Amino acid sequence: MQNVVTLLARLSLIAVLLLLTPIAHAQSAGTILFKSGNAVVLRADQSTQPIQQHDDVLNGDTIDTKNGRVQIGFIDGGKVSLQPETVYKINRYHFSGEEDGSEYALTELIKGGLRTISGIIGHRNHERYQLTTPVATIGIRGTEFTVIYANNQLIMTTNQGSVDVCNQGGCRNAIAGQSIRTNSSTSQPTYTNQTANITAAPPSLTKPIFIQAENLSGDGISEVVTISAMQTTLNSVIGAGNANNQNETPVDTTQPTQDNQTDMLLNGVGLSDRYFNFVLSDGTLASNANNNLSTYQTNDIDLQLISANLDDFYNDNFVTMGRVKGKINNQNFDSLTYIAGNATQAVNLLQLANQNSALQYNVIASTAPVLSNASSTLAVGAPNTVTGNLSVNFATYAYRYGLNVPIGNLTYSLTGADTLTAGSANFSSNANISSNLNNIGCMAGCNGLLLDANGNAASVVGRFIGPNAERAGIQYGFSTGSSGVEAITGSVILGQPNQNVPN
Repeated sequence: MQNVVTLLARLSLIAVLLLLTPIAHAQSAGTILFKSGNAVVLRADQSTQPIQQHDDVLNGDTIDTKNGRVQIGFIDGGKVSLQPETVYKINRYHFSGEEDGSEYALTELIKGGLRTISGIIGHRNHERYQLTTPVATIGIRGTEFTVIYANNQLIMTTNQGSVDVCNQGGCRNAIAGQSIRTNSSTSQPTYTNQTANITAAPPSLTKPIFIQAENLSGDGISEVVTISAMQTTLNSVIGAGNANNQNETPVDTTQPTQDNQTDMLLNGVGLSDRYFNFVLSDGTLASNANNNLSTYQTNDIDLQLISANLDDFYNDNFVTMGRVKGKINNQNFDSLTYIAGNATQAVNLLQLANQNSALQYNVIASTAPVLSNASSTLAVGAPNTVTGNLSVNFATYAYRYGLNVPIGNLTYSLTGADTLTAGSANFSSNANISSNLNNIGCMAGCNGLLLDANGNAASVVGRFIGPNAERAGIQYGFSTGSSGVEAITGSVILGQPNQNVPN
């Protein structure tokens, strides 16, 4: 009962502060990251205007998405994705860049649905973050959640962190995976098996994108290298392998899909005779009935899947990984692996610097290594056969890694040590690469085929995923340096032993 009283008192204090403090209507609260459809904004002066990408969002603005979608990036790093038929108001959003007591994140969902990831205010100043609805008020403790309010019913699902739902009837708290429902402002919120599922719709074509490679070709694809095709004696060692997917299933886009914004790593071969890799953020991902990737779209990338290999698929509460075929920007690719999941936010990465020792990650899943030349797949290994580990000291930014990648009779070893960039979830490195059988797989020299953020060669590209870096996703790509056998590519998921890693 004391917790309920404390929560209600906290929420009441915010309401009083909001009434007593004049709203600076002209102050920018954030920026429109993307929009689709005919969404409009009602300004505090009662003027209405269409929403455009890159527009400022001001205190006092009310956004009506109508038949479209809108994503807002707030000044403290928070984000909100508004669904069709949603009305959302920014009552007061202020952040000076420092925690000086003036920060507020007070917004209102009048109707519809949204998914939000809190920024610095929600992570550090819980009492100053509040989302109100007609039937309840939502407070958080540094989190990500989805909420739908329709037909006088509110359903809130916590995706990460912890969320309080309060009204005159009392309060309930939901941690990740739990949902809360209430039908009026006077009835106590209750736990429910229903989830706040965002309805599927055609993804927006205007999403922010962060591409790892700087030297982009005219079609927006990162151009890595193209190695001359030659014959090799390695074919007899590796064997022809199985260049076709054994359990390949067409992606049925007519099936019900899940649609949400997330971050992704892409790595593959077969795009206009090029190898490629992307580091993407905040694209719209839709999955098919089997939860495998169906589409992924940003403002520069339109990824449409034709088939997915069900043997090469991994999913848990933090990350999804798979191997697929399809098209990027209407160009065919023969083999692609993806790692999808929300990148660890900068504020959480900086908090991990308080760890007294390095965090250890072990491989928990991997796609089948794919051996290919620049235009076709030559051989495919077996899923979940890559082994290895990653050691990370977030205080000193130092990390070490080792991966063993088997394909046919050869096993390639990738080892290295490098440093992280403070506050960044992304990392990359050019490994030392060797192979067994007297190094026959690398006799002519094995080299990285991927690109880091500066356009330099890399053999591993990774990202920390989850609110507290519970997972690390690594993609590898390297040439064998030999004729005929051009490259070996794939993806790996690593987890901390104490973070509920599946057996």
